[in-house]
Amino acid sequence: MRYPRVTVVCLFGLLLTACVGREQRAIGVYHQVRPGQTLFRIAKTYGVGVAELSRVNRIADPADIEVGDRLFIPGARRVLEVPSYRSEETAMLERQLPARETTPARVQFAWPVKGKIIARFGGENELKNNGIAIAVPQGTPIRAAERGKVIYSGADLRDYGNLIVIDHDGGFATVYAHNQVNLVKRGERVGRGHVIAKVGMTGIAETPYVHFEIRQNAKAKDPLAFLE
Repeated sequence: MRYPRVTVVCLFGLLLTACVGREQRAIGVYHQVRPGQTLFRIAKTYGVGVAELSRVNRIADPADIEVGDRLFIPGARRVLEVPSYRSEETAMLERQLPARETTPARVQFAWPVKGKIIARFGGENELKNNGIAIAVPQGTPIRAAERGKVIYSGADLRDYGNLIVIDHDGGFATVYAHNQVNLVKRGERVGRGHVIAKVGMTGIAETPYVHFEIRQNAKAKDPLAFLE
């Protein structure tokens, strides 16, 4: 059976369009996760949203990626070098903390916010998370976990965004990062439960959450062991 020339041309055009469409949708590269890299950092480096990257790679929890995983980066033309998470910034933060040794004390801290923990303390070397990440709506008040003196309030550490560090008795310090806005200044004294900031998504955060750390003698401790 012979088809009119116009019909054949149209069919060929439709097939070509479909093929081109599939090719365009397939444009991208595969990035292999290396030590110290997070989904947030990878997404930011390639200019892709975390939600889109999670959807394409069928990732239910953005914190649930491992070294060696191959992630498809839609739209990327080449593999990029993704900096390790908070390597320099962590060192800068630790320089803000008091250098002292005190007798270990057992202290219970209040939760800075009430929400879902989306990243836990732990890991090794560059993959180590020095605190926990608590997801809550943007603008939620962040409260001081214990009374103390604000020794840092600013945004000099790029990955942390707006950051507050409070010095407490017993050699303890608490850290609150990615704030939408800081409401206290360096040198201020605050009480337990005092509103010090609002939850945001500054720094590398692409969803609203609080990165919260507890340090004793400048060493990171698991906050869940101290929160009541």
